[in-house]
Amino acid sequence: MRIPRIHLMIALAACAGMATAAQAISPVLQELEDAFIRIGDQVRPCVVNIDAEQTMPEGSDNPRMKSMEEFFRYFNIPMPEERIPREDGRFHPMASGSGFIYDKEGHIITNNHVIENASALKVRLSDGSVFDAEVIGRDPDTDIAVIKINAGRDLPVPELGDSDTLKVGQFAIALGSPRGLEGSLSFGHVSALGRDDLNLPTEMRFQNFVQTDAAINLGNSGGPLCDIDGRVIGINTAIVFGAESLGFAIPINMAKRIVPQLIEQGKITRGFLGVSIMNVDQVSEQPGSPSIEELVEVLGLPDTKGAYVDSASPDSPAEKAGIKSDDVIRKVNGEAIADAKDLVSRISDMPPGATVKLEVWRAKAPVEIDVKLAEYPGSTTKAMLGKDILGMRVQAITPELRRQLQLEEDMTGVVVVEVDEGSPAEAAEITSGDIILEVAQQKVTSVESLRQLLEQHGKPGESVLLRVTRPGERPMPKVIKVPAE
Repeated sequence: MRIPRIHLMIALAACAGMATAAQAISPVLQELEDAFIRIGDQVRPCVVNIDAEQTMPEGSDNPRMKSMEEFFRYFNIPMPEERIPREDGRFHPMASGSGFIYDKEGHIITNNHVIENASALKVRLSDGSVFDAEVIGRDPDTDIAVIKINAGRDLPVPELGDSDTLKVGQFAIALGSPRGLEGSLSFGHVSALGRDDLNLPTEMRFQNFVQTDAAINLGNSGGPLCDIDGRVIGINTAIVFGAESLGFAIPINMAKRIVPQLIEQGKITRGFLGVSIMNVDQVSEQPGSPSIEELVEVLGLPDTKGAYVDSASPDSPAEKAGIKSDDVIRKVNGEAIADAKDLVSRISDMPPGATVKLEVWRAKAPVEIDVKLAEYPGSTTKAMLGKDILGMRVQAITPELRRQLQLEEDMTGVVVVEVDEGSPAEAAEITSGDIILEVAQQKVTSVESLRQLLEQHGKPGESVLLRVTRPGERPMPKVIKVPAE
């Protein structure tokens, strides 16, 4: 069969065009390939493998170990396949993660969850040498930690980039030891910026993740996420279990602020106001609450910006300054507040002892209140919630807690955060995680209502009936006795 001349010419032209395109594209692909190879050669010597040994008694009921499976789902610490008892009769589960060298003196950046509760740390460099490491400082609020080795020589240090200039779509390269496979490199893109509100089983309060489709697997935690020039732009931190190419990294600019203070002080000090807050538009999501339009009208708000105060913690800076329930904090030192998260971020960036001027919307008008900040004491300490209530400290059910605990929309009450040993609350078998629904058959709607109901019905030396539940369980009666004194 003869091919018509016109068809043959078209075919030859097409082949010539494809060849020309291939010749034009090939140098670009080669340059890109060379860039990835160069990044691996440049950064890999700065990446370390971290083995964290944790000691626990045989048959221990450590609640953290019970939650390890859920922890494993989101964070990149492999569940130990085997726990071998040592001569001391205790089990020593091993967790593995990654990190990268911060300076020539041997400081290493990693994730807090990689080294938290470790009894011993071993760091393996890219050349195979192994060193004992000590914890220099940890910050659970950002999931950043610094450890240190004494290598006896200057160590290679990667260049830190600027995560504030990142753009969605640019290349991202993840390095680390997924599943213990050291020196691994994967590449993809920055797929989103500013991710927050991830339901992660840690104490992490500040989330501003860089989302990437560069493959992050178990064991990558703490390793660097780099740009096309090999500069570190993030710290690989989390994956979503069961998802494809959905990983998250802490922006490196956050580490730039945190790491020097961890090296110098071993911890991070933050300002503390002491309020339970939510976004204004979240108030209407609470059972029995007015609509957002009704709330804005009754409070006389110009818009829905600001942080709505559910309650001020007892003896907190906010309570001492006169902050009240139903106040809306609109400005800090003259600068507008977008929402509750913005308020937390701004207050946390201020030093303890600083005096800030808050603009609070109350009775349909702005009121200025000066508050002297305290030091943020942590999420479950006594100072966090001020004085105890019969030996327990409680927290309002915020929309975030309702979502995390998967509580019904119409459930009201307060969550028990901490219980003192030897207290009336402990004697009543109330434990942290319990939700107090009623006091003397009257609904508890806030921390203040719990306090008022106990004062009203709890006479010295007498007992009070509570109704208490836990997520997924039926409510049960509890009897708590008020001390005679």
